[in-house]
Amino acid sequence: MNPRMPAHARLVFLSLCAGLAACASAPPAPEAPTLGLEAVTRFEGAALDAPDAQEVDLRWWHRFDDPVMAQWVERALEHSPDIAIARERAVQARALLRGASGQRNPQIGGELTLQGRTRRNADTRAVAPSAAIGLEWDADLWGGLRQAERSAAATVLRSDDLVQVARLSTAALTARAYVAWREALHDERLLTDALDLQAEVLRLVRVRVDAGLSPQLDLNRAEAEAASLTAESADAVVRVNQAGAALQVLAGERPGSLDGGDAPRLPSVSGAQAVVRPLDLLRLRPDLRAAENALTVAAADLGVAKSDLYPRLRLPGSITLTSSALSGGALNIVTASIAAVLDATLFDGGQRRAGVEVAESVLRESVEVYRQTLLQALQQTEAALVGASGARRRALALDQGLTAASAAVTQARVLYDNGLSGFLDVIDAQRSELDTRRRLLVAQADGARQSIATFEAMGLIAPGIGL
Repeated sequence: MNPRMPAHARLVFLSLCAGLAACASAPPAPEAPTLGLEAVTRFEGAALDAPDAQEVDLRWWHRFDDPVMAQWVERALEHSPDIAIARERAVQARALLRGASGQRNPQIGGELTLQGRTRRNADTRAVAPSAAIGLEWDADLWGGLRQAERSAAATVLRSDDLVQVARLSTAALTARAYVAWREALHDERLLTDALDLQAEVLRLVRVRVDAGLSPQLDLNRAEAEAASLTAESADAVVRVNQAGAALQVLAGERPGSLDGGDAPRLPSVSGAQAVVRPLDLLRLRPDLRAAENALTVAAADLGVAKSDLYPRLRLPGSITLTSSALSGGALNIVTASIAAVLDATLFDGGQRRAGVEVAESVLRESVEVYRQTLLQALQQTEAALVGASGARRRALALDQGLTAASAAVTQARVLYDNGLSGFLDVIDAQRSELDTRRRLLVAQADGARQSIATFEAMGLIAPGIGL
């Protein structure tokens, strides 16, 4: 800008620059696909009388009839390294947003110079200080800086959503680890009880063999069965320790010995399982919200890439203050300048155009990532609901089968004691009962896991502190 330009002409020029900057707008983010979901759409695996989710379901780990499990989940939410990492990334995103916002403001710098001068003839020495204040403002004619700020703001929202993703994942992993630990404890105690029972059976068989009432084959079979149970019991102890260590690590604690207490029954949901509508997943699942914010980030980044295709207008200015003591007195000189600089790249070999093509592809990719995330959310919820229903039916059938298996063991032992059947019938009956008990334990644990998976798939998680 010519310093001799009249004041009104400069005002018109600056106003025109500001107007062009205001007219530039970032391309809107594409609409997130909903796959045709409507308010009346329901999950196929949901029970007809399933209640809607309530606020209490946002802390679903308290919906289980096991306060110890709830305590473990709360400890994990407080001390999990994954959540702490996600929070720090959110802090970084906010700092980057402040930086992007600052780029739109005038940049002001200062410089202080002390220059020593010597005049030989007069044999004088003096220090001439000077100070300069520089100012530069990017007119942002094509909205590139605003779009960068928009991208940073959407990144902040996405980082907050990812914190919630980490919290939901940590809660679900911890709850499942607790169920696995309790399942291993129950299995170990089932095998320990079976081994104690087999020791008593072995003692009775040995008495019968010594008395000539049973063949040596019965004793060999009893000893083999006891050895098999001992091996399975040893494996169960390993699984208990491994599951306990995994639980402690998820809670941010160092692995160590973990007291299982009296091992209460496996946790199960108190009351009916709440089920949301498929359309509700769009606002409840934090990964879907993060994917939607990623669309905004990609659209804004495309705007930044497009703005780089056009010239850049900068308005630099400066004010300089100098003082000299060599001229016989203090003389202050003030100079001021302002200019208009138009930067334009005449040839770059297609680099900026390639950048636009990359940004366009990233935007299309973000749409597909959102669609994929929504499909996975629907599939996970349907699978969890069907799995929970199947686990309940399995547990009911196995509970009925356990009654019959226990009766069969009693009958087999009575017949063997009276010499009316062989010892193989006793072993088969005992194996069948133990197998049924263990399968029932697995079904109950699967039911708890599927309930946890249902809450996780629906995205139910309470906001954490600082969100």
